[in-house]
Amino acid sequence: MSDKKPQINFTVNGDTLALLEELKEAFGVETNTAVLKRALAIARLAAKNQREDHTISLVGKDEVRRDIVLNG
Repeated sequence: MSDKKPQINFTVNGDTLALLEELKEAFGVETNTAVLKRALAIARLAAKNQREDHTISLVGKDEVRRDIVLNG
């Protein structure tokens, strides 16, 4: 039996590559895989906790509330 993990390949543009680099620094990780795992965990948390109108709110360190629509 093989110990190989499933692999997903996709192509990204320069803007996405720059964002991945920015998030590596913000998350304190070294790989794109680590960024994607954290981003997916955050997305799952947002999806599970959205309000009936499909919004969530984030409050930044500046104490400003930002409402985000998850669909539409």
